[in-house]
Amino acid sequence: MRTALRLIKTKGPNALDYANHKVEVILNSGDEDDKAYWKKISKQIELLLFKEGYD
Repeated sequence: MRTALRLIKTKGPNALDYANHKVEVILNSGDEDDKAYWKKISKQIELLLFKEGYD
């Protein structure tokens, strides 16, 4: 959650795009642990942005 909050603070509504891009890059590398980590962050960002009214 801290990473999601930090990304929103620094990137605003673009935080979700950033996290989704990280997932795409990691998909190409095949690192399943990192993929799961960034997918979780992406979902947390999505929920936080919705809560804040950035949808």
